[in-house]
Amino acid sequence: MDLRLLRYFLAIVDTGSVTAASKQLFVAQPSLSRQLRRFETDLGVQLFSRLDRRLVLTTAGRQFVPIARDLLARAAQAETMAAAIRAGSAPDLVVAAPTTTINDIVAPFIATGGRVSVANVVETLPADVYRAVTRGDADFGLGTSVPMRSLHAEVLIHVDVWAQMPPDHELTDSPHVDLVDLVRYPLVHLDAAHAVRRAFDAAASSRGLTYDSVAQTRAPRLGQALAAAGRGVCVTSDDPRYGLSKALVLVNGDPLTVTIYAAWDPEHYAAADIDATVGDLRAFTSQRYGRGGVPAG
Repeated sequence: MDLRLLRYFLAIVDTGSVTAASKQLFVAQPSLSRQLRRFETDLGVQLFSRLDRRLVLTTAGRQFVPIARDLLARAAQAETMAAAIRAGSAPDLVVAAPTTTINDIVAPFIATGGRVSVANVVETLPADVYRAVTRGDADFGLGTSVPMRSLHAEVLIHVDVWAQMPPDHELTDSPHVDLVDLVRYPLVHLDAAHAVRRAFDAAASSRGLTYDSVAQTRAPRLGQALAAAGRGVCVTSDDPRYGLSKALVLVNGDPLTVTIYAAWDPEHYAAADIDATVGDLRAFTSQRYGRGGVPAG
């Protein structure tokens, strides 16, 4: 499809007449009228009705307007991307990440301004982060599982896991709690799809520990609400809510952590830009959250 004719069509729509569009486009009015008729003939669709020497969009014309705008926008995007590929850089990077990571890392990072290359996100389930990268839906991904070997991977941050409980709980005044002691209490857990739950179960299994999970949920905030209601101790990496206190979960004296990885195709045309952006993200998370302050997705 001739993009020039698309531009002519939209200019007529936006200005309201061939005469006004010809002035805007610096194209002679007779020539523009001929181009419009040619465009309608090529499409096999009448876009305008000619009423009293006025052009009025037909139903088909009205339906075609958003399509024409989208085609021109995509063409402009393709031209920008092609120029970026030639230059070996990306003007706007897209990151794939779970909801929690987007809310607590990506969005605050974008809001800081400065040298920020991330312009869009693909919100995924934790298990789908790296698939979004390999499919080309995103330039890089932030996930909590070890990335596949075909991707270049770097550690973004290690996130601490916390036991959270209401103010009247006997653990409230403890800065930390060993896993051996924690499993003695009724626990409110995230479901098995969450990295915190997987890390907890792996640590418990390695020490031959079992525990009583009174509830499990996919939403960390709901888990915290259940803990605040006295259902049990919530195990999460989120900041406390609903008046909860927190105690760092220890395993053999060391904090139980979840690792967030950044991963991308090492052959990506903008690999250098991605690497620089991930470095900025790492510095941002360290400065903003410090050790263990950011929730894991």
